[in-house]
Amino acid sequence: MAAPHPFGPEAVPRRSMSARMRKFRGKLIVASGPHAVELDEIGTFVFKRVDGSTTVLGIAEQLAAEYDVSVQVAAEDIGELLADLAGSGVVEATAP
Repeated sequence: MAAPHPFGPEAVPRRSMSARMRKFRGKLIVASGPHAVELDEIGTFVFKRVDGSTTVLGIAEQLAAEYDVSVQVAAEDIGELLADLAGSGVVEATAP
């Protein structure tokens, strides 16, 4: 079983100070150091809302309203996405 990630519903993600972003061929590319990640439409929606003050649950509520999915599923998926982005050094978790 994988260890739980730090991006539960009450976590407040923020962009890393070293994070860079650029649009390329209609996609958002985010990078930190040598690591770069191409985000799809949902990933871009989430990343644009990572502001250091909105909780994962708050982002999930916005995503659920925009894409007609349940808030719980959205929060779980966002947590996993943010954990992946944290692994690339693009975002960080802050204490709730």
